[in-house]
Amino acid sequence: MALVVTATLLMPANPASAAGRPVTVCFKVGEFGGRPIFDCHTIILPDFEPKPIGPIECLSCPPVFDLWDRIDPEKRFEYLNRLGRGLSLLGEATQAVDPVKAKHLRELATESFRSSAKLMDGSEVKLGQVGWADLKNEKFHGDPDPQPSLVASGENLAGGLGLMQKALGDPQPEPNIAAAMARFDQAYKDLGTLFAG
Repeated sequence: MALVVTATLLMPANPASAAGRPVTVCFKVGEFGGRPIFDCHTIILPDFEPKPIGPIECLSCPPVFDLWDRIDPEKRFEYLNRLGRGLSLLGEATQAVDPVKAKHLRELATESFRSSAKLMDGSEVKLGQVGWADLKNEKFHGDPDPQPSLVASGENLAGGLGLMQKALGDPQPEPNIAAAMARFDQAYKDLGTLFAG
């Protein structure tokens, strides 16, 4: 079983896309043989000056969200993968120069978040902890003093999923979808704050 799954969902930059800067963000899916399993995604953020943000023992480690839920472990990877895919698409949409392309990418992101929420079968989700993924050594570094923007991003992702779940069975889902997307937008902005310092 692979311990790290990387989902790269970004297209090469073209005239319709702003450059931005790609970063890696991971979700902790579970453990196998005592080692953490991460699902990692590439997110395009507005350009920033790179700097180490991980702990001293792993300065290049990407941030990790460890979400708490009651979902069937077999479904956990898929819902987190769709959540990460939605975040990747949201980053592409935000950085796209062409408004038509940006609108299309945002619609794809919304659908990815919606399908993630649907897989949860009504399970509550909240942020368990944040940390750093040591992908080389297959370790999870919990953060005893987490950076506020990393915590805020995780809480906004969980909040967005909760709102998207409410939209699923609502005959008028638009208000909850709009509120969910506002939380996902804020989670994306929080990541920008984390990486840009």
